[in-house]
Amino acid sequence: MENSKKLRFKKFLPVVIITVFALILIGGMVRSTGAGMGCPDWPTCFGKIVPPTSVDQLPADYQTRFAKPGRIVAIFNPVHTWTEYFNRMAGVWTGIASIILVVLSFAYKKNNKKVVWLSGLALFLVVLNGGVGAMVVSSHLHPAVITIHMLLAIFLAFALAHLKYEVTELKFHRKHCVDRYKDFLWVLVGLVVIQIVLGTQVREQIDLITNTEPNLARTNWVERLDMIFYIHRSFSILVLLGFSYTLRKIMEEFKDNSFVQKKCISIMLVLIGVITAGVVLAYLAFPAFAQPVHLLFAILLSYFIYELLIILKKSQEVEL
Repeated sequence: MENSKKLRFKKFLPVVIITVFALILIGGMVRSTGAGMGCPDWPTCFGKIVPPTSVDQLPADYQTRFAKPGRIVAIFNPVHTWTEYFNRMAGVWTGIASIILVVLSFAYKKNNKKVVWLSGLALFLVVLNGGVGAMVVSSHLHPAVITIHMLLAIFLAFALAHLKYEVTELKFHRKHCVDRYKDFLWVLVGLVVIQIVLGTQVREQIDLITNTEPNLARTNWVERLDMIFYIHRSFSILVLLGFSYTLRKIMEEFKDNSFVQKKCISIMLVLIGVITAGVVLAYLAFPAFAQPVHLLFAILLSYFIYELLIILKKSQEVEL
């Protein structure tokens, strides 16, 4: 029977995982609503711990006072400011939750130090990405910094998936021949990550369009996009076909294991969600609500695939 400290760790780990994905969703909302510069300075917001609710609470020269060299702060928008501030508060809670997780992980320091190291890695990635988030603000939403910010979120999701299955016992009735499917899944992981990076670049182009042509109707945004958008859209077909084939084969191999079956079905449902949100973005004039959903599903897809890779690896370690 497990001791109470290990049980506390197991119960708190899902809280951290949900917190991270909630933060990704909130960050996507910040990006899609254009609230990324709602707080032009960091860690304060317009020089305040609690941001203002009205322009009357700001100095008359706030647009130049809080501007970076060669740039000027946009006209104060309380919705943007508080959306970005809420994003920061969610980031602070994520950091606190990650610290708590590290403390709880010491319950495993004697018999599984990997749990401690992975918990420390998750905390490191949270802190590092928080710093990159600050660079996003200080660089005035520089495209390269935003892409790094996104990739670090994916690596954090992978670390949490690995941690989850370090403390989760899986039971298999027999060894499975999955080397071929693991290779396919790694390729698909790579394709999904490439898709996320391409999607980030498409969003960067949208930002450029809205900055240079602020009065352009949303229905005309697609025609202003370059080849990256069409590559991103076409890749989705390749990803869908790859997953359909690979997951079908894995489900056939694990037809006696309902856990793996459900995991494969979950991946397909999330993939359908990613593609559906992408179709809504491309053909319904980029509604703001669809972008954070598209992003969340994409990173959730990466997380589930990595989970499945871990499960397949463990299925080969069965001792009969």
